[in-house]
Amino acid sequence: MFITLFTVGHYRRDMSMSEFDPDEEMKSWAKAHFDGMGIGGIWSPEGTGLTYKKEDGTSWKLIRKMAHPSVEENHMRFSSLMMSVGINMIEGDAEEYAPPASPEEAYAQETAHKMQIAQSWACQCGQKLMELDLSQATPSFVATKEMLLEGGETQDMEIWVYEIPCVCGEKLSIDPDDYHLMAGDELFMRYKNSENLILQAMTRRQMMQMGDEGAQGVLVGTSDPNTGEKVPPWMWGTYCMSFELGLVTADLHREEEE
Repeated sequence: MFITLFTVGHYRRDMSMSEFDPDEEMKSWAKAHFDGMGIGGIWSPEGTGLTYKKEDGTSWKLIRKMAHPSVEENHMRFSSLMMSVGINMIEGDAEEYAPPASPEEAYAQETAHKMQIAQSWACQCGQKLMELDLSQATPSFVATKEMLLEGGETQDMEIWVYEIPCVCGEKLSIDPDDYHLMAGDELFMRYKNSENLILQAMTRRQMMQMGDEGAQGVLVGTSDPNTGEKVPPWMWGTYCMSFELGLVTADLHREEEE
């Protein structure tokens, strides 16, 4: 199972409908993505103003869209992509909403909608992802891919996923942004190296407390300071506390909440 957002890495937002022609790599990604989501799963491609629901094994339904011309173009692209991999798009009674009036409103609207979507994510067995022990998920490097940017330029980007076992035994792979949404900052800003050592990014308050105690943390770059293995990009440049898997750091966490 792979949960992700359809980003500009897969197409240029300024691409016209006549230019949009899904290549084999995109079709392969789409088939794996759509097949991997459970019945009733919700997909809301970031920044497109669209939300879809998986009705059955071969059909998706548009359930929510922003009232804007560019949104209609995005929907046509997604419909074309789905059709190219044998998926039927159900049109009809989609909820339509007005574009946000300000960046603040847009952010609040997007955040609330994402949380609503996250609560619906489930394994194919029906288990809700939000109900799993998300602290057991670990970030895993997949590959480095060349991504196409809006201006037509390319940039290498590391692809990472969070892997977590479901109660049914299935190993789920979750997009980092989606994991962050479900798990929150504390669990997102940590990783486990191959020696089962957890490196947890510290808040400013935690660093102050560590400094007062005369203790030392660990400065993390692009590779793990202990093993030399790759570090998730969102952890680059962080100052971390380290502890063995299974040990409790309740004292620092409790002080942070006070």
